[in-house]
Amino acid sequence: MDLAHARSLGAAGLWRAIVIEPWDRIDRDSVGPRVGRLSAREAAFVTTITTALMMTFLRFVVMDRGIQSGVAGVIVSLGGALSPDLGATLLDHHRLLVNCAWVLGCVVGYTLIPAAVVRIVFGMTLADFYLAPRDYWRHLPVYGLLFLPVGVLIFVFAGSPDFAAQYPFYKDQRGWADLLVWEAAYGVQFFALEFFFRGFLLRGLAAELGSMAVLVMMIPYCMIHFGKPLPECLGSIIAGLVLGVLAMDTRSIWGGVTIHVAVAWGMDFAALWQKGVLGRLE
Repeated sequence: MDLAHARSLGAAGLWRAIVIEPWDRIDRDSVGPRVGRLSAREAAFVTTITTALMMTFLRFVVMDRGIQSGVAGVIVSLGGALSPDLGATLLDHHRLLVNCAWVLGCVVGYTLIPAAVVRIVFGMTLADFYLAPRDYWRHLPVYGLLFLPVGVLIFVFAGSPDFAAQYPFYKDQRGWADLLVWEAAYGVQFFALEFFFRGFLLRGLAAELGSMAVLVMMIPYCMIHFGKPLPECLGSIIAGLVLGVLAMDTRSIWGGVTIHVAVAWGMDFAALWQKGVLGRLE
């Protein structure tokens, strides 16, 4: 749906076009007897078990600061084996490497292992799990409209103590290069997250549950925000529902990737600006 069409519908028509019709299309197009090699019920079983295992892996392995530090140390050691100067440079950016170890773990748990399940167990392509950028540019204005109220909320809450305590996610910026490397890695993490929740989980449940897969996905997605500021945690419920419906309706995660990265970068840079950090970076 483009912006001109949206303006022509009116409030009632817009509600039906945005809320009612996408759910109807999802149920009409997604429910079916099989998902690749598996029946719909087998696919739902494999998807939910894989999801539970990956959430456990993320919680007890990827989020472990000792493991993150150990991975960063291995990277420094490998760099030092190649070149003493490289090793010294990597050691100087040890905190960045610790955070990048977290990103690497997210890529493994959110993308690489689920992708292996898609290819080996389901016998399907990643494009079948919403990885293809279908009609990305046509839908991008809709995601832009969704970002506007979130952007306003970021501006409003940027000065709050809870927001300042949580963001920026990476708090040890050594300069612009260090910050930009981190923000690029941070963006990769959100791609991995979107593939897991809005691709793997939704597509794996779609044949059995239809549009109700969005409601199932929203629960663990909200739970990964526990520990964040309350407004962000509550907002994740709405975001999970909206991005889930859009991913299933468009059969693509890329709009969600775009808005998620934009929100994350917006929160980080709003916090850095509020704290006066940006002007001190070299």
